Amino acid sequence: MNPAVSCLMITRDRPALAARAIGCFARQRYAARELVIVNQGGAEYRARLADLVRAYEISDVRIIDADPGLRLGALRNISLDAAEGDLVCIWDDDDCSHPDRLAVQVRELLGNDAHTCFLSDHLQLFEQDRSLYWIDWTLPEPKARFPLLPGTMLMTNDRRFRYPESGRYEHFGEDWGVLIKLHEQVRVHHISGHGHLYLYSYHGENTFSLAHHRKIGIRARPHAVMSVLEPEIRAAMAHYPVPRPVLVHGAEGPMYSISEGPGEETWH
Repeated sequence: MNPAVSCLMITRDRPALAARAIGCFARQRYAARELVIVNQGGAEYRARLADLVRAYEISDVRIIDADPGLRLGALRNISLDAAEGDLVCIWDDDDCSHPDRLAVQVRELLGNDAHTCFLSDHLQLFEQDRSLYWIDWTLPEPKARFPLLPGTMLMTNDRRFRYPESGRYEHFGEDWGVLIKLHEQVRVHHISGHGHLYLYSYHGENTFSLAHHRKIGIRARPHAVMSVLEPEIRAAMAHYPVPRPVLVHGAEGPMYSISEGPGEETWH
């Protein structure tokens, strides 16, 4: 029997972004899953989320109301406490996941006898200019302490690991303390070569600044690799409901445009 996965989503008054994330959950090919939504947006936003869940005909969803004043660390812990699955998966409301994301990550976690796994590469989209990159955290220069994107975490449902609710990392970088403890105490597997499974998006309302997101671009894959990956990138983008056309970049600059795909998700 496949382990059940609880996908954990924090959201507040971002209906268009939430629609994308919930749509990506609905399209997952991995069957044993539930969606836990922690809502900071009040009763009206909760009703809109419930309408969207019904529109997508998703049955295994729970919406939990949270104090608007809580910081990200506390909100993530609320979602962990509500998770009923064998595994928990971060499901940020402003990013997109390929329909095969859960299936691949569960397979990789089980196949490597790991407690937790992360993606070591991913797509990155800047929505304002529609520029797209393939980011590889395993590139040797500059060397990353943890070659992964924190938002791609799939972890065994283990109450030993909690997010900080006070101090430096209570809101910005709340996942850093968890990353350190996981790598010190359990087996963590970094999954390479599946960057098409996750679209990390900068849209202007992110927790971190544009400068922070642009800095990640130093890990963009070069033109030679991006040319080989073109069919894979085009196939993946066909699943992502983001504005078109998208201009694909390698480390050296722009390369080719992608106009085909589902287009931007609309609120139901």
